[in-house]
Amino acid sequence: MVDTSEHILLVAALFIFAMLQLGLTRLLLNNNATIVRTELDYTAVALAQNIVDQSRTKAFDEAATGAYNLLTVPDDFTDLGPEIGEYYPYYDDFDDYDNYTRTDTTQHGVYETRCRVDYMQESDLSQVSTVKTPHKRLYVQVVSEVEDTLTVTYTKSYY
Repeated sequence: MVDTSEHILLVAALFIFAMLQLGLTRLLLNNNATIVRTELDYTAVALAQNIVDQSRTKAFDEAATGAYNLLTVPDDFTDLGPEIGEYYPYYDDFDDYDNYTRTDTTQHGVYETRCRVDYMQESDLSQVSTVKTPHKRLYVQVVSEVEDTLTVTYTKSYY
């Protein structure tokens, strides 16, 4: 006949094993969720950085494209946004990205990229200026259908 203490030990061992198994499963699920979130964030950052990298190679202003003489700051600067006939990807100056939007479909979902360009105050580059200055900031916002909104900024100066 089997001693009841052996049954109690067997039940206790199964209970401990079940608790360890639940803990391990929870850990693996959290790890997978983190990996997925990281992939989504990485894709959003890559899309935003792509726009910033493209804009960095452009002239500060339409008036400065191909010009070898210095411009009168800020009187010679043009208004923000692409000039008539300019369209992406053939922008030739930094502020052409103002009000540019696009939608990208990737293996991780659909991302909407929105861009805005602002003149920035000379005394405080974190504050938007209502007048033209030698500093412009590109504000890139990537909105995912799954994750939070990602924002990347880049400030370019004319000197």
